[in-house]
Amino acid sequence: MPTIANSLQNLLDYEGNVQDDFMMKFVVSFSEFETVKMIELKENGANIDLTNENRKEFVQLYIDFLLNKSIYEQFKAFYNGFHSVCATNAIQLFRPEEIELLVCGSPEPLNINELKLITLYENYTEHDLLIRWFWDILKYEFNPSQKRRFLLFTTGSDRVPIGGFKEMFFKITKVEFKEQLPMAHTCFNQLILPQYKTKECLKTKLEIAIDNAEGFGFK
Repeated sequence: MPTIANSLQNLLDYEGNVQDDFMMKFVVSFSEFETVKMIELKENGANIDLTNENRKEFVQLYIDFLLNKSIYEQFKAFYNGFHSVCATNAIQLFRPEEIELLVCGSPEPLNINELKLITLYENYTEHDLLIRWFWDILKYEFNPSQKRRFLLFTTGSDRVPIGGFKEMFFKITKVEFKEQLPMAHTCFNQLILPQYKTKECLKTKLEIAIDNAEGFGFK
């Protein structure tokens, strides 16, 4: 987008003959599934020369195409989906930044102590040595970026729910396979954690998992 913005501004500022030097029409080209498509910015645009006199109109139509028309179908699907969940006039009471907070969660630093308090264990207890290693690594040895990636790996989002961790469910489950990487069921906020023999091994395996996880698999 910055490149396009600079190009459009250069077009507006150009002091020469736009029609002779640019030789453009009122059309825009874009790639879709490795196929280049041409769209007319206005009726009969393919036969309208771009000139010094009409370049402002061209820029306005180009911007409207980029920000509105080109994503109309995608935005329509999002709009309908959003309002099917939030089908109430109360949404009009929120500011845009408040709606973002509701949808995306809080960008505030992660409170690991709060996450620890709401965690449930399956075949582990909070007193097990590996669990103590785990919380020590997450709280003291992971940097803020790693903590975010860990949250994304285990929950599907790197944001804390509005209201904090106390508003969510989190579980750590034990498996016997000691060599495999940690796994996660993001739909259930569940971390599948093998019983590693050393703290160093646990940290290494966690780092590999969170650094290479992408969506429902690995990079």
